[in-house]
Amino acid sequence: MHKVAHIFFDLDHTLWDFDSNSRETLNELYHEFNLVSFGIEKPKHFIDRYILHNDKLWGMYRDNRISKHRLRSARFEATLRDFKILDKDLAKSIGSAYVVQSPNKTKLNEGVLSLLDKLKNTYTLHIISNGFQEVQMVKLNASGLMPYFKEIITSEKAKAKKPNPRIFDFAMKTTGAKPSESLMVGDNYEIDILGALGANWKAIHYMPEGISKHNLVVRKLPEILDLL
Repeated sequence: MHKVAHIFFDLDHTLWDFDSNSRETLNELYHEFNLVSFGIEKPKHFIDRYILHNDKLWGMYRDNRISKHRLRSARFEATLRDFKILDKDLAKSIGSAYVVQSPNKTKLNEGVLSLLDKLKNTYTLHIISNGFQEVQMVKLNASGLMPYFKEIITSEKAKAKKPNPRIFDFAMKTTGAKPSESLMVGDNYEIDILGALGANWKAIHYMPEGISKHNLVVRKLPEILDLL
């Protein structure tokens, strides 16, 4: 890949194993808050409903239809409501515990560290994420990823969320990168890939299932080395 100097990685689902870390945390919270006593028979029932509501509410957050503060409690309020538990205080407590515990989980996707070790001496590496600033910093530090990255660019710092071109413009101003030498690596086609292409960056779609509308796609992260 010609002239790439700066590689921007998405964090959640791309480097940091969001699904495993989130499910582990939710399982712990199910037991910590004794949700079986409220009539939720199994952790899986709680986790599945949470994922459904979290995905929907994150979409609303990306569209600026809900605030960060509201998102954190609303996803658990909606989850508990599915089990006829109308307790906003309980939802708020679970939401607060989730935000503290989940970012400290350390599971990474396969091949992350070996890939970064190979890239770090040739390319300048950065994070560009729609996640909350303070949460993403905890994840990066806890999982040992922080030393690999020069700039941590979040939607809160940029005041714009991927795929909005403004976050990519902010990234270039922050890092001094030019579009022609910038590469985005992410798991979400609409948010990461189309956003980057709209900013005239190059993009690689990390898609473990191997199916993508984009012509540059990898099923495993170390395959990026072959494309570079």
